[in-house]
Amino acid sequence: MQALILAAGMGKRLKEYTKDSTKCMVEVNGVSLIERMLRDLDELNLNQIIIVTGYRSGLLEEYIKGLGIKTPLVFVENEIYDKTNNIYSLYLADEYLLKDDTLLLESDLIVEKGILKGLAEDSRDSVALVDKYDDWMDGTCVKLNDEDEIVDFVLGKYFKEEDAGEYYKTVNMYKFSKNFSAKYYVPFMEAYRTAMGDNVYYETVLGIIKDLEGQPLRARRLSGEKWYEIDNETDLKAASKLFGDL
Repeated sequence: MQALILAAGMGKRLKEYTKDSTKCMVEVNGVSLIERMLRDLDELNLNQIIIVTGYRSGLLEEYIKGLGIKTPLVFVENEIYDKTNNIYSLYLADEYLLKDDTLLLESDLIVEKGILKGLAEDSRDSVALVDKYDDWMDGTCVKLNDEDEIVDFVLGKYFKEEDAGEYYKTVNMYKFSKNFSAKYYVPFMEAYRTAMGDNVYYETVLGIIKDLEGQPLRARRLSGEKWYEIDNETDLKAASKLFGDL
């Protein structure tokens, strides 16, 4: 198994915090997001960790290399990070998805220790990590059935307040088997990019795949474990408080 981290974003909404560094280098209680994530991954005995960089790529790569991570690191640069969205960053690394089972992660997340280990060890073929929707959450939600099948992907603009009790928020952490990537995700991503361009989100492709008969993607539901997605200064303050004991 390997990990693939998307870390090309600029983090404009973090203002002064990303003036001289990247979004994933922002610190929560003295530890950067990327360091915390990499150290958790380093304990999983992975074959390699692929990191897609973009904004200030040289600075980020140098910083990561100085962390002393034991797992082999591979860097892929998105040179047009400011003109594309995360589907293009993932496309640049799609050859790696075809080679091994993959933990697909976004770099602006902080999660409680043990979450990544649980995701990696989930016995199911491919899983999307989700949490019961709460008011602080923003972005793509899903609806599930009793078998953890994803019956609906709800992008932010289609969010309905009256349905909030049925929603689970995607945590933007996934486990894709090599077979799932080869048979489903990569070819559908290529087709979607051709039709819609590169300024779209990779999760939208999963919304198409979910309707295919026999596809193996299931949800892994969190049960009170802590996590936070950091997009702005308010998020940073909330995460610092939530993870104050770490």
